[in-house]
Amino acid sequence: MVRITTDRYIEAYERIKHDSLEGTCIIFVAPDVDAICCCKILQSLLKQDIIQHKIVPVSGYQDLTRANDDLILKDDELRTIIMINCGGIVDVSELITITDPMRVYIIDSHRPLHLDNIVNNNLVCVFDDDDEEDKMVELIEVYEELFYGSEHDDNDADDSDATEDENGERPRQRRRLNSGEAQGKSKEAKLQDYYSSLFYANSSAGQMYQLATQLSRGTQDLLWLAIIGVTAQYILERNDTAKYMDYVGRFSDEVAILNQRENPDEPTPTKKAEDTIQREEEYRFMLFRHWSLYDSMFHSGYVANKLGVWREFGQKRLNNMFAKMGFSLQQCQQIYTHMDMDLKSILRQKIETVAPLYGLTDICFPSFSRSYGWKYRLSASDVVYALATLLETSPAAAAMLGEPVSWNNNQEWGTLDDNSTDYPDDLGIGRRRWWMRNFYIAYDSLNSIEDIQRGIGLCMKVQKAIVRQGTSIIDKKNTRTLRNFRMVVIKDGADLPVFQHPLTLAKLALFLTDSFREHGRRNFPIVVSSLDDEHDTYLVVASTGAHQFGEIKKNRFGLAFQLASEKTNARTSFDSFETSVLQIHKNDLEHFLETLRMSG
Repeated sequence: MVRITTDRYIEAYERIKHDSLEGTCIIFVAPDVDAICCCKILQSLLKQDIIQHKIVPVSGYQDLTRANDDLILKDDELRTIIMINCGGIVDVSELITITDPMRVYIIDSHRPLHLDNIVNNNLVCVFDDDDEEDKMVELIEVYEELFYGSEHDDNDADDSDATEDENGERPRQRRRLNSGEAQGKSKEAKLQDYYSSLFYANSSAGQMYQLATQLSRGTQDLLWLAIIGVTAQYILERNDTAKYMDYVGRFSDEVAILNQRENPDEPTPTKKAEDTIQREEEYRFMLFRHWSLYDSMFHSGYVANKLGVWREFGQKRLNNMFAKMGFSLQQCQQIYTHMDMDLKSILRQKIETVAPLYGLTDICFPSFSRSYGWKYRLSASDVVYALATLLETSPAAAAMLGEPVSWNNNQEWGTLDDNSTDYPDDLGIGRRRWWMRNFYIAYDSLNSIEDIQRGIGLCMKVQKAIVRQGTSIIDKKNTRTLRNFRMVVIKDGADLPVFQHPLTLAKLALFLTDSFREHGRRNFPIVVSSLDDEHDTYLVVASTGAHQFGEIKKNRFGLAFQLASEKTNARTSFDSFETSVLQIHKNDLEHFLETLRMSG
């Protein structure tokens, strides 16, 4: 059993260092903000110890299978594989070939973990936090008893239950949950409940920074990366307020420690203005330091849905709120940096006084910002929005929005090119090279204020498209309420190219969830589908909205999607690390959704 909890992080890292003396290291990284920040922190640690490594972005399981053929099997000196935000919810030995003395380390915030990685393979090491420690220990014991009990108790059972494949690999000694052989229905039920839905553990970047502090290598740069990763999990509604606040407390202590390290003689430590992290309250209207105050509020899901700005009455309420604050509409429609300094100095006080009168009772949340010299300042959420947009925006969508993508032509793209024909011919989904290229743009932008600024500019345009689409759906009542979820199908419109990435659709789903939540509608999950004209498919994303921001509701659509696909024989692809995302042929969508509805 190789489950690595926080007290064993250093032990695992020392093993990676030791193995690197004899061979090579590959890091597979999923294309999300938390994973990129985690990879940056890990890369910093590896560089300090002069550990050679290769970073390979992977957008789905097809990429991992291809990497197994092109990279793993061809590298006789490979000793270490590290998987960041990928591989945790599947039996990784079925995707890649793992042979001694190779070791695989999984750092994945997706849950549920596939317990076979922990129980049945000593060559796979799974990083885990200490949350719900007793529950995890119990689940592992139950899993081991139900699936591998015969291995220890009855050698004869091994012969009947296990078969060796043609390659002579270790037999798979498993039994199905519903086979009737497992003793104790309550134990079976515990496992079924654990595996029934997708949810998220603590941020991978947060875990990696914990390793850095255990190694006494915490720095401003690494702390900032951890803050960005944790903030991404929070504002994208993957972690709840309790987890987030726990990190805020720890990071606040780290900020104080690092400031004290820089200024040991100061009674109240303050860093130089050119590079400092501060804790501060962040508004729940996005990018206000870079946008106008009016646009920031109008295009933020929280404010827009509280006030109902897609209606004339809602727009009047927004204008009235500015008037009650004593801010002229002309000032509010200027770029924030051009606003009157006196107004900016009283903004927080006015918002805290006036906003609750309009139902905006929790308009702030604790966060952090970083100053880069006297002229520039970024909040953690600013960077999250910028990175997410750089990851999710296709060249076609960027060009349509007037922001052409500038790729680094010096990058070696050979390992990323995908001419895979593994998809069904009539589905025509082909892997998009721009996903991988966008990964490197986002990855490099963490070292470039200019690239983050470009991401912020692009994010404003993408967010406008999300709000346009969302308000149009609400205003035209383009949602269908089925038996147990709401459904939205986007077939046309000028903004259609924007909605070709799961993250963009997830943001739209969160916007719609906010709207239904605020206006007294039943809090159903929502399934959003967007047409991909080029490949005659729909991208489908399911979101389970909680009762309020900061609460998390587990997503049970992954299993439901698979069952509906099997029942309908739909032409689908589940090639995503998010189980509630799929691509489906456009002619199969209606039947698939109807079957999904009937499944309850």
